[in-house]
Amino acid sequence: MKILDWYILKRYLLTFTMMLLLFIPIGITVHLAEKIGKILENEVPLPEVLLYFLDFTIYFAHLLFPLFLFLSVIWFTSKLANNTEIIAFLSSGVSFTRFLRPYLIGAAIVAVFSIILGLFLAPKASEGFNSFSYKYLKKGRKAVDNTNVFRQINDNEIIYVSSFDVKNNNGQN
Repeated sequence: MKILDWYILKRYLLTFTMMLLLFIPIGITVHLAEKIGKILENEVPLPEVLLYFLDFTIYFAHLLFPLFLFLSVIWFTSKLANNTEIIAFLSSGVSFTRFLRPYLIGAAIVAVFSIILGLFLAPKASEGFNSFSYKYLKKGRKAVDNTNVFRQINDNEIIYVSSFDVKNNNGQN
């Protein structure tokens, strides 16, 4: 690879990494602000809270990975265009497809990282994130499907309720 390739690839991956490092703490802060009351109310031990936020970080990064990728490409390319570097590259005799090669190499690197994140890290993080939520944050609440409820009383009779209020034990329609 030539100097041009390393320059573009390094700046592209650096922009992507900076996007991740800048946006993920904002997401963590917002999530912490939402959940801090429940965490303090249930007196959750600190090591479990830290593990929960580590899992949330991986889960959140995986969820917004494509958005970060899109924003970093747009940001980086617009910065190159603003500094008229693209014009200099293309006017020096570099073809447009040759100019795109570092982008494709960077996309392959990010794709491998995304596959590793999506296949190995995110499922375990999601499991830890959800188990913590059900154990501490949604204490006493059960996931109940209360719309379009069908129950069979005996062999010949079926009850149908379009909506059911668990609190008041009332059914509608």
